[in-house]
Amino acid sequence: MVIDNVKVDDKVCEIISEIMDESYTDIQILTHKLYSKGDDIKASKTIWMKKSGKEYSEAFAGTGEARIILLVNDIVNAQSNSLILIDEPEISLHPSAIYKFKEFLLQECLNKKHQIIITTHSTQLIKDFPREAVKLLVKNGEKIDVIENIDYQDVFFELGDVYHSRKMIYVEDRLAKYILDFIITHSGSENLKQNLVVRYIPGGANQIICNNILNSSYLDSDNHYFWLDGDQNTNVSESNNLMNYLENGVIISDKIPEADNGKLDKIIRELTGCSIKFKVSGNKGQRNDTELIEKRRRFIDYWSRYVSYLPFQTPELYLAKLCDSVDSEDYDFSTDENGKEYFRKKTKEALGIEDITSEDVFQEQRRAVSKLQSDPKMFQDIKEKLEALF
Repeated sequence: MVIDNVKVDDKVCEIISEIMDESYTDIQILTHKLYSKGDDIKASKTIWMKKSGKEYSEAFAGTGEARIILLVNDIVNAQSNSLILIDEPEISLHPSAIYKFKEFLLQECLNKKHQIIITTHSTQLIKDFPREAVKLLVKNGEKIDVIENIDYQDVFFELGDVYHSRKMIYVEDRLAKYILDFIITHSGSENLKQNLVVRYIPGGANQIICNNILNSSYLDSDNHYFWLDGDQNTNVSESNNLMNYLENGVIISDKIPEADNGKLDKIIRELTGCSIKFKVSGNKGQRNDTELIEKRRRFIDYWSRYVSYLPFQTPELYLAKLCDSVDSEDYDFSTDENGKEYFRKKTKEALGIEDITSEDVFQEQRRAVSKLQSDPKMFQDIKEKLEALF
């Protein structure tokens, strides 16, 4: 049964021609149930098109070509102020077509005030979007966390992509990033300014260890460094259990004898403070223990090379104590173990209001970072730690 037979208008043909870099002169979309065996089956669509003098149906077209025709036609004919949901429109499209399709979407948003939500695995589709337009969905146990206001490179690093152009340092939060950026900017080193990028990964240290660092160990990423807050430091060099595996203060897998392979999981828990699940292949319900041992040893070596700690417990507590010292105050930190209450108090005083936001507090913390130069030893220690990467 044929439900509808629509000849798309010339505007749609022009848009599709621009996106696909082809010349479409005629497109028809046939909606039918010719392949259905019951009335409750969803209708199918068949596309007939004329391009560069050739006529054919979607049976002889690429998957990306057929999807773009349907998407563009539906979006062009959508009412103004529509909410449009699109799932991975980049499938089977070459990069140039993805860029042009993105331009089309942005123009439609401007012209017809649409709100468009896209799920994607394409860097071409989101690389020019502002941070506030990007949301990252991260599986956290049985829940899905939505991380907002995130750079697209951080998104694709989370998805397992690798960047080789510059050295990347990943920290736990934006205040730690701001501190490192401040030191890089005021370091006087063009090498640091040009060849280092600092990113933060929301979700906490446990999330970074069990996801980002684990994935980087699989990929053996050689330009990704993870600087966790000092309160995550497990001080392995002081552990009696790990003493035999140490070399220059870090654990080296070559120093762990094969006889201790059964202890690798315990070693990693003591090293990281986390219980990490390694993905390995299996056969008939039996896991590949050889692969598991190899991945655990690789993780230990990756951790020793690319994971280290900031020289303070948390950035908030360090800055709070620095400000307290510089301003000759006498703040009681006995009930403020992480320094967060100090900055909430300072923010309220500075703004003269009680109802403050996390952004208000962050702006107060940013102002406090300028006092880092009053602590030349800390400034120099971090600068040298950065320079040591080269």
